[in-house]
Amino acid sequence: MIRNIVRYPGTARDYRAHVVRPQVSYTSPGVVLLHDRWGVTPEMEGFAAKLAHAGFVVMLPDLYDGRRPGDDGEARQWMHRLSMEEGREEVRLALAWLRNQAYTTAHRTAVIGFEHFGLFALLGGTLSRFTPQAVVVFCTPVGQVVTQVNQLKTAVQGHFAARDKYVPQGDVDAFRTALAQAGVVHEIHVYPDVRHDFMRPDSKHYVHEVAEQAWERTIAFLKRQLEGQ
Repeated sequence: MIRNIVRYPGTARDYRAHVVRPQVSYTSPGVVLLHDRWGVTPEMEGFAAKLAHAGFVVMLPDLYDGRRPGDDGEARQWMHRLSMEEGREEVRLALAWLRNQAYTTAHRTAVIGFEHFGLFALLGGTLSRFTPQAVVVFCTPVGQVVTQVNQLKTAVQGHFAARDKYVPQGDVDAFRTALAQAGVVHEIHVYPDVRHDFMRPDSKHYVHEVAEQAWERTIAFLKRQLEGQ
């Protein structure tokens, strides 16, 4: 694999991102990976490496610009600093940069988002330019975007914990119904008996078998949507 830290242009300043990609001589589909409340951590870099091993060019924007929250309370506060409009613009800028790289297959891109930043991934799926072919979200409070589902132009996959106190099951059900009514290609997976941080290896709520199943489903979905496999 090839790893780099890059700066890419924004409207008011340059942004920072980690890029991980396969060491191959041909172009590969691109994935923008939006981290969770903790920022760019070794766990998130591990997720990027897992996707790169599967054959994707992965761009991991640092939405905290190199900083790390000190505790869970601060992490949740930082996570909500960016507005939905700012988040959508972050995704657009990242997709624009990624599509312009010589090693990326420009018209084959996806966005993955964790927690609140999954909302930004979903809003990226409403872009009229640089539209991704797929969006995947993990433990995202999708109740906040149910009314905007009919604007989606991309396939959607969602992963949710049945015992998530931050994402009520009723919101997940409403999201699933809205996707179906809007005619959006979608997969919704709800994992029984797991809690919010089931994907994070450093969390006491981590469940290895479930996390691995979620990643297998994610990679299979991306390959279907981006590569037709």
